[in-house]
Amino acid sequence: MFKAAAISLLGGFALAATAGAGTPAPVTPPPSTGLWTWFAGGSVGYLTDMEQPMYSLDLGMEYKRPGSRASHSIYLQVGFAQDDAEFGYPRRGSGMVGYSADSTIEMDIIPITLDYKYEGAITGHLNYYAGLGLGIAVVHTSCNWSWFVVTPPFDIHNDSTDRTNVRFYGEVFAGLSYNITDPFEIYAGARYILMDNVNRDVNGTGASYDAGLNNNVLLELGLRYRF
Repeated sequence: MFKAAAISLLGGFALAATAGAGTPAPVTPPPSTGLWTWFAGGSVGYLTDMEQPMYSLDLGMEYKRPGSRASHSIYLQVGFAQDDAEFGYPRRGSGMVGYSADSTIEMDIIPITLDYKYEGAITGHLNYYAGLGLGIAVVHTSCNWSWFVVTPPFDIHNDSTDRTNVRFYGEVFAGLSYNITDPFEIYAGARYILMDNVNRDVNGTGASYDAGLNNNVLLELGLRYRF
């Protein structure tokens, strides 16, 4: 009888231990598909040929697979640059019909592109990136000129014209980026710009000016935030 009681007690302990262990919690496997993340950013750069600043804002989405630091991004980018030029002719014509002509051109250039960017890891928080963008550039030019007749009656004529044109715009770019924190990234790189420029007559001088960013190289610094 004692032996039977002991066997029953040991069986109860074994049953209790099994019940206390419970069923192992299921392990959730990592997602097999990539994740899309929104980001926004901006940059300031220097156009080496035009010798003018250029500013850009971008908004888009980044695709990244779990466990990988490589990513693909598609985003809309809007830029802004300005340029100006001056033209002067001390004297035109001959005899009593000679005159002086001066003209200035001011232009605003707004590139709007859809960009693709690939980013890969180098080491630690440092990455490299490369990509391209295609779109349009809105070019607004304002031309102001004056004529001054250098012989009597010394007439002065002033006038101005404004014109807006839309041209093809494209760029290829590459650079380095650094992840300061998980959402914040800084980057430095260069863009090579291709653009159908606007050939603008310089009223009153007989000259013309090729307005645009074609064959410019932009050196830029920027910041992006993922949210």
